[in-house]
Amino acid sequence: LRQFILSACFVALASGAAAQGRVPATDSAAIGGDVGIMLPRAEVLDSGPVLEGFYEYYFAPRTSLRVGLGWMNPSFENEDEDSLRTIRVPIDLVYNWERGAVHPFAGAGLGIYFIQPKDNGESIGDSETKLGATIFGGAEFFTSPTVSVKAEARYHIVGDVLNVNPGGLALTVGLKKYF
Repeated sequence: LRQFILSACFVALASGAAAQGRVPATDSAAIGGDVGIMLPRAEVLDSGPVLEGFYEYYFAPRTSLRVGLGWMNPSFENEDEDSLRTIRVPIDLVYNWERGAVHPFAGAGLGIYFIQPKDNGESIGDSETKLGATIFGGAEFFTSPTVSVKAEARYHIVGDVLNVNPGGLALTVGLKKYF
């Protein structure tokens, strides 16, 4: 009986120590970056590149707050160099599920969108600032205990600018580093 109790205590201590090393964990954080394509909702816009950078803080192993900076540049249809450059400053709430080396996640958030029409790289007209929302989901694929490859689909909901809706679907892949 004494050996059994002693063995059970060692197993409990070892599994507790192993659980503390897993990510995400309470009070852990991560930084990351994504690259992808924007598929605008407006028929007058063609797809364009997306770049995102973020910092994520975990309140609990499954719940985090993500803040970041994003850039999108969908082009106007049938125009060689005209685009609707968008810079986004988001705050997102994220929930994830642990499935071994794969962690699916979903979330929603709000962001400030700074939108500027461009012609041949030069600003045309005034920029507009809009409050927008997003819903998103994806999965992280852990390549090491603290690094993951992330795939995400995000739908942007933004009001019209110049009678054009700059919202739509963004598909991205990226890297995420926990610390």
